[in-house]
Amino acid sequence: MTVLPGRLSLPMDSILNEEFSATMNRRDFLKQTGLLMGSLALGKLASAAMPSSGASAPAQGGASKPDVLFIAIEDVSPQRFHTWGNPICQTPNFDRLASQGLRFDLAHCMAAPCNPSRTSLLLGLRPETHGVFGNFTDWHPRVPGRVTMVEHFKNNGYETIRMGKMFHAEFEDPKSWTEVIDQGEKVQSGKQRKELLGPGAEMKKTGAPGVPFVYGPSGLEDEEEPDGYNATQCIKQIEKKRDKPAFITLGFHRPHLPFTCPDKYFAMYDPNKIPLPVLNEKEKNMKPGGDADMRDDFSMTDQQKREAIAAEYACITFVDAQVGRVLDALEKSGKADNTIVVVWSDHGFLLGEHRCWRKGALYDKGVMVALMMKAPGVTKAGSVCKRPVESIDIFPTLYDLCGLPMPDQAMECVSMRTILQNPEAQWKFGARTMSGNKSHRSLRTEKFRYTIYPDGKTELFDYAKDPDELTNVADDPEYKSVVAELKPKLDGDWKGLLPAGFALPEQCKRTPKVVNAPPSEKELQKLKQLQATNKENGGSDGEPSSNATSKPARRRGKTSPRAAASTQEVGSEE
Repeated sequence: MTVLPGRLSLPMDSILNEEFSATMNRRDFLKQTGLLMGSLALGKLASAAMPSSGASAPAQGGASKPDVLFIAIEDVSPQRFHTWGNPICQTPNFDRLASQGLRFDLAHCMAAPCNPSRTSLLLGLRPETHGVFGNFTDWHPRVPGRVTMVEHFKNNGYETIRMGKMFHAEFEDPKSWTEVIDQGEKVQSGKQRKELLGPGAEMKKTGAPGVPFVYGPSGLEDEEEPDGYNATQCIKQIEKKRDKPAFITLGFHRPHLPFTCPDKYFAMYDPNKIPLPVLNEKEKNMKPGGDADMRDDFSMTDQQKREAIAAEYACITFVDAQVGRVLDALEKSGKADNTIVVVWSDHGFLLGEHRCWRKGALYDKGVMVALMMKAPGVTKAGSVCKRPVESIDIFPTLYDLCGLPMPDQAMECVSMRTILQNPEAQWKFGARTMSGNKSHRSLRTEKFRYTIYPDGKTELFDYAKDPDELTNVADDPEYKSVVAELKPKLDGDWKGLLPAGFALPEQCKRTPKVVNAPPSEKELQKLKQLQATNKENGGSDGEPSSNATSKPARRRGKTSPRAAASTQEVGSEE
């Protein structure tokens, strides 16, 4: 039985005896010292010289810049993968990639849901700066003239190719791409998804009225699914001979709702063997009709909850299989030793923890992301980083690895090359995340999570004693000094999270140019349209999350902190 190093511990670890072996790496890269890269890649000695542009040497160090394969996944917490310690969900290909590169155990999105998370990643700006907190806010008019993180690759000689989702929905950025693989009918709304299901589909609905959980076998084969189709197109792009380096993105829609994929993946999971999340006594004794976050939980039987969790596991394993096909193709192409691979999920997804379902709640499984990086000549095979990291730093890291300068504009992110080379090196004090608006914010350090809600209420969890986040110790006198240390870090400038003596790039000292315009009539109309069609489409991309509500939910005459956080300019929909 193979166990990956540094595996996260989950309460479910003793439930299932069967574990799944990770494929071991074919070659182990030697550890680097400082800027000198002494690893061997195809017999080439990597250069330690700094280019005159001020950018670091490329990962391979040769004349040819490395390719980048960026795999984005929707709506999934790392704790759902076997790679991060889940004993039930089978992810042998993600396990394989982890055994070849670096796994991050405390990686975070900048804000949930999808649009604010992806906007921060792809603009290099934080949510409190760009002001996008919901799924119907167009970022373009807020940052006129801004070069996106992908566009910067294009401007520096890369072919930029996209399959599937990268930016959120209709807020894609055509100028960032040299090529977009047209999915045609395979890009679907909720209604179209239903029309494209196979004759053997067995879909079920549960959860809150109006925005149900939809799940079940699709009746399709792998390559009939949009994600399977996109994986095949990605393989063709990998196999293609090019004169320029390539930045290839493969965006998977699963395991976003509806939880549907080919039947064989559902057959792998028996709902009766799925444990339900651990709750504290207060959560166990809660009654229906209170917190909007919990409306799904009170609308589902325990069996339906187990079925929904099993359905998400099925979708994750389906995505894993597609990733396996892509990794196989990369190996066969002969390009693997000059290709940086990134796996990233846009945010987490709660499956009944704290009686919450879907996204937006500021708990570990709600805002942590699945992040792995394999950079030949830089990352060490099978390494694990337990430092808190922020998704916004991924693209500066890629620029660094590819020998590109930072974009000539204000940036709110930095390269993580230091911890790619040495995962135990000193890094940021913590990772900050927001949800709904900037007054709903959270800071995660290696030991604690400190959260402030819009109404001023606070939460503090001590993970050494309470890994399931069952006991709020924010008002415990024993933790007074901890709160005194964390609050200024959460409320202060983002640069205050950096380690002492960090050499800040000049671009990070500039003030971003942002137009804080109110939501347009088009955005508001889009919100109304999607809300009106949710009942019909059940589980579509426009489905409101469990913490989205037009009115703050009330319990005993008081506004729920999480529900209050969701009342914003255009809602916190998926």
